[in-house]
Amino acid sequence: MDRQHILHFILFVTIFTISSTSQLIAQTSWEQVKTENEPSKRHENAFVKVGTKFYLLGGRGMKPVEIYDPATATWSEGQMPPVEMSHFQSVAYHGMIYVMGGLQSGWPSETPLSHIYIYDTVEDLWVVGPEIPKDRQRGAAGVFVYEDKIYMVCGIINGHTSGWVSWFDVYDPKTNTWSKLPNAPRARDHFQAAVVGDQLVVTGGRKSGYQGQGFEATIAETDMYDFSTGKWITLPSSSGDIPTQRAGCTAVVVGDEVIVIGGESGSQEKAHSEVEVFNAKTKKWRKLPSLNTGRHGTQVIYSEGNLYIAAGCGNRGGAPELNSFETYVLKTDDTNKDVAIVDGKLSTNAESITFEKVKPYFSNKKSITLKNAEGNQGVLLTYVISTDQSSFTVDFPYELPYMINPGETVDVELTFTPKDTNSTEGEILIKSSDRGNKQPLSIKLKGN
Repeated sequence: MDRQHILHFILFVTIFTISSTSQLIAQTSWEQVKTENEPSKRHENAFVKVGTKFYLLGGRGMKPVEIYDPATATWSEGQMPPVEMSHFQSVAYHGMIYVMGGLQSGWPSETPLSHIYIYDTVEDLWVVGPEIPKDRQRGAAGVFVYEDKIYMVCGIINGHTSGWVSWFDVYDPKTNTWSKLPNAPRARDHFQAAVVGDQLVVTGGRKSGYQGQGFEATIAETDMYDFSTGKWITLPSSSGDIPTQRAGCTAVVVGDEVIVIGGESGSQEKAHSEVEVFNAKTKKWRKLPSLNTGRHGTQVIYSEGNLYIAAGCGNRGGAPELNSFETYVLKTDDTNKDVAIVDGKLSTNAESITFEKVKPYFSNKKSITLKNAEGNQGVLLTYVISTDQSSFTVDFPYELPYMINPGETVDVELTFTPKDTNSTEGEILIKSSDRGNKQPLSIKLKGN
């Protein structure tokens, strides 16, 4: 290689190195998100992505939903929830946000939420969902979605004092039913669960109030549940233990890894800023750059190659509440783009049903099929009623409210029981979750 080629080669390597270094420098720290306005301060809240927007909800006291639109870099205010809700890990489910496994009322004896609460992101509307079985109600639990069902693991019954549980449950929104699964190896609360493929990862957290400890009873062990075998394991100490023991941390899955961020502990007054990454395949931990502002009691979002975190508390305990908003660019090959939520459309296979020549006090049954025909958001049915219940009755097979997922159907049975041979007319009204913006779906009924 002659001198000129050597100089060109050195110049190329130098330019490549500078370019690569610049890219690395851009990814070596968290940055504040530049926004047109700011959200309110809150902690023990949730932060979740639905479609192309981010939602801050819940926290100590009554707080409205606040919605961040990355396209305009603006925050807007949504509806107030029906009850105070704190200490929960919210999940996105078919364009809605589901809240369960949380707490309400004041420290240190908060009580668990008794019901599931559902936030319709398109209608900006809260719906009170089914009651959680009384013997499974708890707060500060881990909640996640796996194969179209919602799971809840561990938690605490009596606020920050006692009642630590290792319970593991699955809720099926299609049937509004709960099932118990094998208990986790140990109880813990104030953590967030994450599922990688068929592997549930439970790490971080504490036993709040154990032996009178407020922040010190943190848990080192990492527990994993294999959905393919239905069995729990505990990773060997110390290689599988969370490197920095803390509770009130948040977790998000990116590829094969679980990223655990922030938290609080008895080891320091300031909230933790550590960002530690667990690889579910290798069972090893590594570190990423720490947050600019340590925080606990919030949630992290992954969106289009970036991590986002907002709100939370800057010290252990309850103050100061934060509204700062940070982001971190990940090195990832993920090219998936967020897709905006489009309202689902409820349709039926029949606009009218006729029952013919039914003898008085005898019954005839027919069924109709409801379908979520359009959009990518679920349709949440809130009531299905007959306007003439003396002659026409309707039997919806599941507890309401009921979610019809995009492209799916549900059958409804109608019964006609006449008292005479005269012609009778009625109507079935079917309502989805909105603030009266849409007319109920109507099915005309006629008998004899």
